Order: sequence, then structure tokens, then C-alpha cells
Amino acid sequence: MKEKLRTMLKKGKVLAAAALIAASSAVCSVAASAEDVSAPAVSGNMESMMTDAGEQISGQFNSLVSTAIPVIIGIMGSGLVIFGIFALIKLAKKIFGKVAG
Repeated sequence: MKEKLRTMLKKGKVLAAAALIAASSAVCSVAASAEDVSAPAVSGNMESMMTDAGEQISGQFNSLVSTAIPVIIGIMGSGLVIFGIFALIKLAKKIFGKVAG
């Protein structure tokens, strides 16, 4: 029973560490790609208002895409790290099972 508790505790530490790595990499990606965007002044007539709105939408879309891509890459990297940790644990169990058996 004591050995089972120890094994569960070790797995919990690995899962907590992997979750912390994933969360920190996502936060770092968002913080690194955040920009200060200021809104341009809107002039009086409708044509210039529509032009300004189109430019703002285009700028915000570009900002969204340039912010989302590093976040997605960070999440994928964290997922790969978590997958690697689980693969190593599985391989270690297999090797130690053969050695002990």
C-alpha cells in the first residue's frame, strides 16, 4: 500500500510539473507577443470613418494572428514535452519491469 501511494505521489508531481510548464509557456508567449495598440482619431465624414474602421479591423486582425501564432506554438511545444515525459515514464516502466522480472 505504501508503495502504491508513493507511485501515485510521483505521478502527481510529474503531472503538476507538466501542467505548470504548459501554463508558464503559454503565459510567456502571450506576454512576449502583446503589443500596445492605440486607436486612431476618427474624422467627421462617413467615408473617412469607414476607411478608418477598415484599417482598424485589418490592424486588429493582423495583431490577433501575430499574437495567436506564438501562443499556439508554445502550447504545441508544451504538449510535446508532456508527451515526451509520459513516453519516458512508459519506457522506464518497461525497462525496469524486464530488469526486475
